[in-house]
Amino acid sequence: MFVITPDQEYILDILRKTRVMRTDQAAKLLSVIDAGKSEQYTARLLNQLQHMQKIAWKTDSLFTTPLLYKAPVDDEMLSAVDIMADLTDYRVASLSSYSKPYKLCFYTEQGDSIGSYAVIFVSPGDEMKITAALHDADKDDRTIIFLSSEPIQREIIKTSLPHFFAIRDNGKYRYYEGGK
Repeated sequence: MFVITPDQEYILDILRKTRVMRTDQAAKLLSVIDAGKSEQYTARLLNQLQHMQKIAWKTDSLFTTPLLYKAPVDDEMLSAVDIMADLTDYRVASLSSYSKPYKLCFYTEQGDSIGSYAVIFVSPGDEMKITAALHDADKDDRTIIFLSSEPIQREIIKTSLPHFFAIRDNGKYRYYEGGK
């Protein structure tokens, strides 16, 4: 009989909100907690979760909860999880998903402080709609990360909230400060 470890519970907590993850994302989130947690460690951890029927594999590297096994893959969420993993220095303290206009909101431990972020996916042509939605959204201390597919969107989207643009470049994200 397997007992769920703290690392497995951490990954399951994230998966319950994001609904889908890749093994490399899980490995990255665990390795920032402890550099000794390798990809092999993560693979064993995930295989145990599969045997406990806590996760289901959609592909060799993509997993979800068993209830969502037949649901389509949310590529926008996978991108948002990539950004979350990039911005996490130690541990994701809290997260929520599907809170319009945000795809993913999260708090992450960063040194002696907590970083607060919200990821928004911006489809071409939706820039003005996103700007209007932000105007109506709550005004807290979070930093907005616009997940952008087109570099021109950096010139179109305007907000007084602290923000960055994340643009995919050669399999990784490049981050550009907004308003610059």
